Amino acid sequence: MAGSQWELPPELCCRPMAFVALTGLDVVYNAVHRAIWDAFCANRRADRVPISFKVLPGDHEYPKCRTKRTSYEWYIPKGILKTGWMNKHLNLVPALVVLFYELDWDDPQWKEKQSECATKVEIVRTSLQGRNTKVAVVLIQKKTPLPPGEDLVASERAATLCNACDLSGKSLFVLPHTDHLVGYIIRLENAFYEHAQTYYYTEIRRVKSHKEFLNKTTHQLLFVRHQFKIAFFSELKQDTQNALKYYRTAYSLVHELRAHETNMLEIKTMAGFINYKICRLCFQHNTPLDAIAQFRKHIDLCKKKIGSAELAFEHAAWMSKQFQSFGELFDEAIKLGLTAIQTQNPGFYYQQAACYSQDRKQLSQQLCQAGATSPSSEPWDTQTGGLDFYGQRPWRQVFRMIHLLLSNIDLTRILKTEMCLCLSLPQQELIIALLSNAVAQFKKYKCPRMKSHLMVQMGEEYYYAKDYTKALKLLDYVMCDYRTERWWGLLTAILTTALRCAYLMASVKDYIIYCMELLGRANLCCLPLNEVPDAEPECDASSDGAARSLWNDRMALAASNELTIEVQDYIPFSEQYTITLKN
Repeated sequence: MAGSQWELPPELCCRPMAFVALTGLDVVYNAVHRAIWDAFCANRRADRVPISFKVLPGDHEYPKCRTKRTSYEWYIPKGILKTGWMNKHLNLVPALVVLFYELDWDDPQWKEKQSECATKVEIVRTSLQGRNTKVAVVLIQKKTPLPPGEDLVASERAATLCNACDLSGKSLFVLPHTDHLVGYIIRLENAFYEHAQTYYYTEIRRVKSHKEFLNKTTHQLLFVRHQFKIAFFSELKQDTQNALKYYRTAYSLVHELRAHETNMLEIKTMAGFINYKICRLCFQHNTPLDAIAQFRKHIDLCKKKIGSAELAFEHAAWMSKQFQSFGELFDEAIKLGLTAIQTQNPGFYYQQAACYSQDRKQLSQQLCQAGATSPSSEPWDTQTGGLDFYGQRPWRQVFRMIHLLLSNIDLTRILKTEMCLCLSLPQQELIIALLSNAVAQFKKYKCPRMKSHLMVQMGEEYYYAKDYTKALKLLDYVMCDYRTERWWGLLTAILTTALRCAYLMASVKDYIIYCMELLGRANLCCLPLNEVPDAEPECDASSDGAARSLWNDRMALAASNELTIEVQDYIPFSEQYTITLKN
């Protein structure tokens, strides 16, 4: 699995908007065309209709439309959702193609240009063959048109042009290039938006029509797929209430699928995708309690879907991503005006994400100790770099391609390959980033003890990452609070880690301070004699050699080892000792 496997695809996380393709515009060499394009793209305020525009050449090749299926009798789906489907409908298959053509009603070469325009429309239609995409024509004109009905020549020629291009009157527009260009563009946008709405409504009806051909024995995956598609098209249509309804149905159906070892990851992946959509829409509808309830339900349903015990680290990574994604959604909603409270804020979700990442790290370390090593090559590796369906493993795809391998492949080796792939993924950085996000949230919502607790964890992660300077800086910050509040047990635990950092950095002053606070460690006695102290217990063994070399250098500079320490800022070890006796 790639390191970015758990990142949600951008096409899932974006706000779906109707895709409209503009052709016939030369935005590089034609100043008028460039001004038109800029009017469509620049300063798109919130009150403009949600459309994604692209300028494409007139002969652009759109994705080929597959032959429509007339029967599902012998059809067995190979997965739930294809990896390219969302991107295809966001960026590749337009709801509407608009052909821009320069032509005035009184053009002396009207017939020739009418014929040329009709030819261009036919080229566009041919490239869209089989699809329900709408086609419209916009005539770029130099003059401001007269009110409807007053220009008889315009009415007559508009009718002949629509007939030649096989267009309805609602698909032919005029764009005067005047000082009021932006106003005309906004009116065009609204008309384009209506055409796009019609297209997505047609697509929804088309997907719904498949239901009568399906049976719940062999087409379980299709029930989930179709509900997801209807919900996604509803989002593109900006019908978010219906989108939410269909996503909820898809979520229920995905948990009704028969789960086994080979499809567990696919089910969890799709459940995570649909849960993300539901939570995002709940926040968008200003119903945060529904979003929180949905997420809790999602975690309860999925937390035990671990699969093979050898791949428990993978489940921990997936769980971590679920909490992180919800925390990001929650945080985004707050920035848009939602009010959070001290006991329910994004920090808790970032914290839980960090906990699952720590679990994953520990499971990975156990695999390392068990002797797992990364394989050089396996017969099920895919070289194309992409999978057909979300959540499927590369070797499942190869199984479908080369059925003869089934009798020769050892599934135990497959599991070991999956296990080994975790060893090369960065984990410390992710844990620190999640903890940092959580600390920022708890600071914002005035939760000082939670903030201190997580800063200690960050310090420990920096220690494991061998970044002792940052580790000591964080721990020292928290120790000031714990000294003030006289929490001896917590202070002692932190001091132990801080002492290891000081030793591994050969920071003489810090080492003396922490030794004094830790009840007068025996190592402290070595320093006045310019002797190197023994390594602190549980110090990273691989760093000990470098640390001893640093200490030898420090001790060699005997004259510079005179240090002044202001002890009033630190808890005397005698006081700690006395308090321990009293308790």
